[in-house]
Amino acid sequence: MRRVPAELALARVTLGDYLGLRAGEPLTIETWSQGLPWARALLVEARRRGCEPVLAVEDEEGFFRSLAAGPGVPRAPAALARLGGTYAYLPGPEAFPRLFGLRPTDLRPALDRHGGPWLAAARASGLRAARLSVAGVTATAAARFGVNLDAWRSEVVDASLVASRRLRGEAVRLARGLARARTAVITHPNGTRCEVRVRGDRWSEETGRPGVPAHRRDTVWTALPTGRLILPVAPGTATGVWEANRPSYDRYADEPVETGGRFELRAGRLTAATFDRGGEGFAATFSKARRTPRAISGLSIGLNPRIARAPEAGDLARGAVGLRIEVATGPGGVAGPRPAHVALLTGADVEVDGRPWIVGGRLAPGHVARRVAARRSGRSSRR
Repeated sequence: MRRVPAELALARVTLGDYLGLRAGEPLTIETWSQGLPWARALLVEARRRGCEPVLAVEDEEGFFRSLAAGPGVPRAPAALARLGGTYAYLPGPEAFPRLFGLRPTDLRPALDRHGGPWLAAARASGLRAARLSVAGVTATAAARFGVNLDAWRSEVVDASLVASRRLRGEAVRLARGLARARTAVITHPNGTRCEVRVRGDRWSEETGRPGVPAHRRDTVWTALPTGRLILPVAPGTATGVWEANRPSYDRYADEPVETGGRFELRAGRLTAATFDRGGEGFAATFSKARRTPRAISGLSIGLNPRIARAPEAGDLARGAVGLRIEVATGPGGVAGPRPAHVALLTGADVEVDGRPWIVGGRLAPGHVARRVAARRSGRSSRR
């Protein structure tokens, strides 16, 4: 049997499983120059499905010339969102280092092309949109992160092909019983021990299918790849030590890879942070805060079985636990291109109200949790 090219396989899953494109329905494909191979596959697949798609290309050189000429930062036209139907976005630019040196107030609009008028129009038209992260997997980014380009791209494509219904089923299964949850304790042999009060009745999911009602989610966007459950943390409750054992990646930071992050928390506030490598940007933001941040806003649980070590997607890895740290430095909470830091932990144990929820990085709800608890109880009694 002939192997389906990656571009075509991704196009079929994006338009079918994630966006639910119907014959005759509008589709807008917005891409930067380097995303054209993926955009062409979307174009062909949409026509095969009986649609007449619109292809909008942000020419990279034209973008940078416009940025230099001013005024303002070029953004996605709201008119594209008013078309309604579905929308696929292939992000850029490939030469993102050319954005270095922009002020945070200019960099944020350059990275978030779809805010303001575009987002308002999208909501009004009932648009269903998907962001395909594979377009950001480029030789420039791989060199900046120090990773193998082909391996990174292969992992992102494989993870993007995981069915949304599988991810949502995992989220719902894991969330059973959360409505009355009160306390979560996260531990790891590396020294992590953190206790938080959770708001279990407010859990949400990111598992695909924008526009389809999901628990506590109301957004026009999904992303490929995706797959996480988000558990809000009550303000003022996170206490303990959290030691990340997975790198954090930010292509726009002075030091794009941060490792060995250690965070000390007291009463919901971050009191100290150190890194084995990188972290200068985080430290600078933290030191500029006008007040000690009410730092901890939530936990994320990864659900995607195809993510292992892909940069910028670590929090999607199945069983990975992310601690979301908010750092605000000024009005509106604008701290630069990345106002939140996610400290990642794999192989952790998580107990919710004293019951195993994640065991050694394995999702363990329901009957699995009861078996683990019984084994632990048996070991304790034999001692």
